[in-house]
Amino acid sequence: MPKFFSVLFVVCVLMTSSFAQINSHQEGSFTPQQVDGSMALLYDQTAGGNTNGYTCQDFEAAYDIYDSYIADDFVVTAPGWAVNQVVVSGQYSTTGPATGFNVYFYSNSGGVPGALVYTGLNQPFVQAASVFTITLGTAAVLAPGTYWVCAQARLDYGTGGQYYWNQVNAAYGSVAQFQNPGGGFGVCPAWGNIQTCIAALGTDMYFAIYGGPVPVELSSFTASADFGVVELQWITATETNNQGFEVQRSAGGEFETIAFVNGNGTTTQSQVYTYTDRSVNIGSYSYRLKQVDFDGTFEYSGVVEVDVPAPAVFAMDQNYPNPFNPSTMISFRLAVDSKVSMTVFNVLGQEVASLLNGNLVAGSHQVNFDASSLNSGVYMYRIEASGIDGTNFVDVKKMILTK
Repeated sequence: MPKFFSVLFVVCVLMTSSFAQINSHQEGSFTPQQVDGSMALLYDQTAGGNTNGYTCQDFEAAYDIYDSYIADDFVVTAPGWAVNQVVVSGQYSTTGPATGFNVYFYSNSGGVPGALVYTGLNQPFVQAASVFTITLGTAAVLAPGTYWVCAQARLDYGTGGQYYWNQVNAAYGSVAQFQNPGGGFGVCPAWGNIQTCIAALGTDMYFAIYGGPVPVELSSFTASADFGVVELQWITATETNNQGFEVQRSAGGEFETIAFVNGNGTTTQSQVYTYTDRSVNIGSYSYRLKQVDFDGTFEYSGVVEVDVPAPAVFAMDQNYPNPFNPSTMISFRLAVDSKVSMTVFNVLGQEVASLLNGNLVAGSHQVNFDASSLNSGVYMYRIEASGIDGTNFVDVKKMILTK
C-alpha cells in the first residue's frame, strides 16, 4: 500500500492481516483500547511476561515521589516502526486521574536503557477499566533493533494518587503496587530492576505498541531555475521498500515522466535527492514525484512550480558528456529570436556534420550530436546566431570522441 507522502508529518498506514503477525505474544486477558483504527498492533506483552522491568527516573520538581514510572524492553522488526500509541495496564489507588503520561524510548545498552531516542511529554490518554491508551502527538520513528519504553503517569498530588501496575503472573495476586517507596531514588534507583522496588515477585510491565511500518516521508521538495536549467531537490526523512521516484514535468498540460531516480529501499536515515532538468525553455513548469515501491504501488507528491527566465546574453556551453561515445548534448542560449546554424568540423577544418540551420526563439536550447559514423578524435563545433535585433553571436568549442 502506498506510504508516500506527507510533508513534515509521519503517516499512519492501514495494515493488512499479514502484518499483524508481527505481534510477539497472543493477547490474554489484557485488552488494549485501540483509539485509532488505522493502526496495527506491533508489539503485545499482555501475557507471559518476565521480571526484567526497570524503573525510569522522572526529573520533574513537584511531588516526584508520587509519580509512577517503569520501563521495559521490546524488539522493533524490519523495516522499522512509526509508533503512534503506547498502551499500559494498571489502576489508580485512591485518587486520579493522571494529568497525562510522559513516554520515552531509549536504545538498548547491555540489557539496560541506553541513549534517549524519543520524548513525548504530557501525552493524552484514554482510560478503560485498568487499561491506559496513550496517544503520541508525534510518532516515534524507530529503526530495527532493541529498545526500552518508559511510561510515566503524571500524578502530581501532595498525598496519595499512586498508580498501580498490574502483575503479569496472576499467581502472585491481582495487582502489585509500584511506586517509589519512601521517596528518593536511594530506595528505587533509576534503571534499577523493579524487583528491588516492590515486594511481590514475578511482576513486569504490561504494555502494547500500536502504529505502522516506517513510511516514505517527504521532508521537502523544491525547484529552482536558471537559464535553460531547473534544479530539483527533495529530502526524505524515512523510507520503506522505496524503489525510487519518477520525475514528472508539465508545461501547462499533462504530466510526463522525464527521469527515474533510484530510492534507498528501507531506511530511517534522512536521504537527499537531486535531479537537473536541462531540457526546458523560457516559461512556467510544474514538477511532481511519483514514488514507486518494489511491489509496484505508488503515490504522488505535491506539485512545485518554477519559472524559467530568458537568458540575458548569447552563450554556448561545453558539450556533455565530454569525452563522449557515441553521442553528446550541446546546450546554448539565445538572448533574442535568431537564425541559428551549428556545424561540426574535424581538426583539418572539414565539415563533418550540420546540426542546426533555421530560426529559433529566444531562450535555452539543446541539440544532440550522434557521432556513430565518425572515427575517434578531436572535433570542433561552431555556432552562428543572427538576432532579429541585429546582434550576432559566434562561438567555437572543442570536443573529444573516444571509441
